[in-house]
Amino acid sequence: MRMTSVGFVLVLVMLLAGCGGKAQVTGKVTFDDGAPLTNGEVRFEAGNYLATGKIQSDGSYRLSSVGENDGVVNGSYKVSVVAMEEIVTDPNKLPAEQKAAKPLVAEKFRSGETSGLTCEVKGTTTFDFQIEHAK
Repeated sequence: MRMTSVGFVLVLVMLLAGCGGKAQVTGKVTFDDGAPLTNGEVRFEAGNYLATGKIQSDGSYRLSSVGENDGVVNGSYKVSVVAMEEIVTDPNKLPAEQKAAKPLVAEKFRSGETSGLTCEVKGTTTFDFQIEHAK
Protein backbone atom coordinates (compact mmCIF):
# COMPACT_ATOMS: atom_id res chain seq x y z
CA MET A 1 0.00 0.00 0.00
CA ARG A 2 2.80 2.44 0.91
CA MET A 3 4.59 1.86 -2.43
CA THR A 4 1.35 2.48 -4.33
CA SER A 5 0.85 5.77 -2.48
CA VAL A 6 4.45 6.82 -3.13
CA GLY A 7 4.08 5.93 -6.83
CA PHE A 8 0.84 7.87 -7.08
CA VAL A 9 2.42 10.94 -5.47
CA LEU A 10 5.39 10.73 -7.84
CA VAL A 11 3.09 10.60 -10.86
CA LEU A 12 1.12 13.59 -9.56
CA VAL A 13 4.35 15.54 -9.04
CA MET A 14 5.42 14.71 -12.62
CA LEU A 15 2.05 15.86 -13.95
CA LEU A 16 2.11 19.10 -11.99
CA ALA A 17 5.69 19.80 -13.09
CA GLY A 18 4.75 19.18 -16.73
CA CYS A 19 7.10 16.21 -17.19
CA GLY A 20 6.14 13.67 -19.81
CA GLY A 21 3.05 15.53 -21.07
CA LYS A 22 -0.45 14.09 -21.40
CA ALA A 23 -2.05 12.68 -24.48
CA GLN A 24 -5.61 11.85 -25.45
CA VAL A 25 -5.78 8.13 -26.23
CA THR A 26 -8.83 6.55 -27.81
CA GLY A 27 -9.52 3.34 -29.64
CA LYS A 28 -11.81 0.40 -30.18
CA VAL A 29 -11.83 -3.13 -28.78
CA THR A 30 -13.15 -5.90 -31.00
CA PHE A 31 -13.18 -9.67 -30.83
CA ASP A 32 -11.30 -11.75 -33.38
CA ASP A 33 -14.64 -12.32 -35.18
CA GLY A 34 -14.99 -8.54 -35.71
CA ALA A 35 -17.75 -7.95 -33.14
CA PRO A 36 -17.14 -5.06 -30.72
CA LEU A 37 -16.70 -5.68 -27.00
CA THR A 38 -19.71 -3.78 -25.65
CA ASN A 39 -18.70 -3.19 -22.01
CA GLY A 40 -15.75 -3.43 -19.66
CA GLU A 41 -12.53 -1.52 -19.26
CA VAL A 42 -9.20 -1.03 -21.03
CA ARG A 43 -6.25 -0.56 -18.65
CA PHE A 44 -2.87 0.97 -19.51
CA GLU A 45 -0.31 0.13 -16.79
CA ALA A 46 3.25 1.34 -16.22
CA GLY A 47 4.62 0.48 -12.79
CA ASN A 48 2.23 2.04 -10.25
CA TYR A 49 0.65 4.30 -12.88
CA LEU A 50 -2.76 3.25 -14.21
CA ALA A 51 -4.99 4.85 -16.84
CA THR A 52 -8.36 3.33 -17.67
CA GLY A 53 -11.02 3.68 -20.32
CA LYS A 54 -14.63 2.55 -20.02
CA ILE A 55 -15.65 0.54 -23.07
CA GLN A 56 -18.79 1.87 -24.76
CA SER A 57 -21.49 -0.17 -26.54
CA ASP A 58 -19.69 0.24 -29.90
CA GLY A 59 -16.36 -0.99 -28.47
CA SER A 60 -14.79 2.46 -28.24
CA TYR A 61 -12.90 3.81 -25.24
CA ARG A 62 -11.13 7.02 -24.10
CA LEU A 63 -8.42 6.88 -21.43
CA SER A 64 -8.56 8.70 -18.11
CA SER A 65 -5.88 8.83 -15.44
CA VAL A 66 -6.84 11.31 -12.70
CA GLY A 67 -10.02 12.98 -14.00
CA GLU A 68 -12.62 11.89 -16.55
CA ASN A 69 -11.22 11.76 -20.12
CA ASP A 70 -8.07 13.65 -19.05
CA GLY A 71 -5.72 11.43 -21.04
CA VAL A 72 -2.53 9.63 -20.12
CA VAL A 73 1.12 10.48 -19.53
CA ASN A 74 3.36 9.72 -22.53
CA GLY A 75 5.28 6.47 -22.09
CA SER A 76 5.32 2.69 -22.55
CA TYR A 77 2.38 0.66 -21.29
CA LYS A 78 1.23 -2.90 -20.81
CA VAL A 79 -2.45 -3.17 -21.69
CA SER A 80 -5.22 -5.35 -20.31
CA VAL A 81 -8.93 -5.66 -21.07
CA VAL A 82 -11.42 -6.68 -18.41
CA ALA A 83 -15.11 -7.34 -19.09
CA MET A 84 -17.80 -9.34 -17.36
CA GLU A 85 -21.21 -10.27 -18.68
CA GLU A 86 -23.91 -7.91 -17.51
CA ILE A 87 -26.41 -9.57 -15.22
CA VAL A 88 -29.60 -8.34 -13.66
CA THR A 89 -29.96 -9.18 -9.99
CA ASP A 90 -33.22 -10.50 -8.62
CA PRO A 91 -34.21 -8.54 -5.49
CA ASN A 92 -36.21 -11.58 -4.32
CA LYS A 93 -33.10 -13.79 -4.09
CA LEU A 94 -30.27 -13.91 -1.59
CA PRO A 95 -26.79 -12.96 -2.90
CA ALA A 96 -25.71 -16.63 -2.87
CA GLU A 97 -28.69 -17.49 -5.10
CA GLN A 98 -27.87 -14.84 -7.74
CA LYS A 99 -26.37 -15.78 -11.07
CA ALA A 100 -22.60 -15.18 -11.08
CA ALA A 101 -21.19 -12.91 -13.79
CA LYS A 102 -18.87 -14.65 -16.25
CA PRO A 103 -15.85 -13.09 -17.95
CA LEU A 104 -16.33 -12.09 -21.60
CA VAL A 105 -12.62 -11.85 -22.45
CA ALA A 106 -10.06 -14.67 -22.68
CA GLU A 107 -8.05 -14.94 -19.46
CA LYS A 108 -4.74 -13.91 -21.00
CA PHE A 109 -6.12 -10.44 -21.86
CA ARG A 110 -7.18 -9.73 -18.26
CA SER A 111 -3.62 -8.90 -17.17
CA GLY A 112 -1.03 -6.59 -18.70
CA GLU A 113 1.59 -9.22 -17.82
CA THR A 114 -0.02 -11.90 -20.02
CA SER A 115 -2.04 -10.06 -22.68
CA GLY A 116 0.83 -9.42 -25.09
CA LEU A 117 -0.69 -5.97 -25.68
CA THR A 118 1.67 -3.02 -25.34
CA CYS A 119 1.57 0.62 -26.42
CA GLU A 120 4.01 3.48 -26.71
CA VAL A 121 2.12 6.73 -26.16
CA LYS A 122 3.85 9.70 -27.79
CA GLY A 123 1.02 12.16 -28.06
CA THR A 124 -2.64 12.00 -29.00
CA THR A 125 -3.30 8.73 -30.80
CA THR A 126 -5.62 5.79 -31.38
CA PHE A 127 -4.93 2.22 -30.31
CA ASP A 128 -7.35 -0.49 -31.46
CA PHE A 129 -7.18 -3.95 -29.90
CA GLN A 130 -8.39 -7.31 -31.13
CA ILE A 131 -9.06 -9.83 -28.37
CA GLU A 132 -10.52 -13.31 -27.96
CA HIS A 133 -13.74 -14.45 -26.30
CA ALA A 134 -13.56 -16.22 -22.93
CA LYS A 135 -13.75 -19.98 -23.24
